[in-house]
Amino acid sequence: TKSRPKRKLRGLMKGCARTCLLWILGWGAASFAFFRYFITLGNLYDGLWWASGGAGLAAVIAFAYVYGIVATARERSILLDSINGTPPRDGKWSAVSGRIHSMNKLTAPFSGESVVAYKYAVQRMEGSSKSRTLVKHFEGTALIPSTISTRTGSVRLLSVPTFDIEKTEINLLTGLDHARRYIESTVFETSDTPKDQRAGTVEKESTDDDGNFRVDKRSDRAFDVDLENCDLEEFHIKQNEQVCVFGLYSAARGGLIPHPNWGKQTRIMRGDGEAVAAKLRNRIVKYAIGVAVFSGIAYGVVLICRHNAVPFTQ
Repeated sequence: TKSRPKRKLRGLMKGCARTCLLWILGWGAASFAFFRYFITLGNLYDGLWWASGGAGLAAVIAFAYVYGIVATARERSILLDSINGTPPRDGKWSAVSGRIHSMNKLTAPFSGESVVAYKYAVQRMEGSSKSRTLVKHFEGTALIPSTISTRTGSVRLLSVPTFDIEKTEINLLTGLDHARRYIESTVFETSDTPKDQRAGTVEKESTDDDGNFRVDKRSDRAFDVDLENCDLEEFHIKQNEQVCVFGLYSAARGGLIPHPNWGKQTRIMRGDGEAVAAKLRNRIVKYAIGVAVFSGIAYGVVLICRHNAVPFTQ
């Protein structure tokens, strides 16, 4: 039983490393291709390296948007099939649409809503001028065993999802009151918590597969912070809310389980199938604009280089 989490962790890290390495190699390959082209134009002096790297980066970003279009279009197609009654396929990336509910109870920390999952943060900008950074003094995630009722049957949510939803609007007065009560009644992980006792790691959150997860963390300076000067951020999914969830389906487990690649974690969106399909369509349009913009930047660099290159003397 102890080897199972280790296998999941190895798969997670391999997926992470593979994805990062591919993008870095892609940038390098694109930059080298532009470099080889630019040296045929003439002498660009010191601008050659900057132009090659910039054009390569723009090209890779444009390709990333193209990849996003393909992936989003595929998910939209899977979702539309699900709406029409196609059941999820074992071992495949799937989409399920329906109402989510749980027999357990979970209360969102700031809004006080009855939910099945939430993610929160108490944060503020700290530092001065260029060194200003967003510091999260309290943060956490929770999920209780939940089931999504679809047209083809019930599907369990067995992995901690990422929240592809809008941030919850929090009433300032009641939100602060709920936040104070939550902080007073919660045991938080800190930098002093032994590593083997921490639940708030990327590995544990990304590989948890029983649908029951909770982690609460605080910074070392959290209790010196005035909550009234902080931003209360919360994302949640309510009991019996209509949702669409994308993830890796396991017929044996009867639900959506963690994907071994960190870049393809289970994702939850709010709304029925038709509404989410419309959101995905709009997202494809935005990605297409991104392709046009960054392709234009890469082409613009090429035009500038053509104009500024000094021809080689014969």
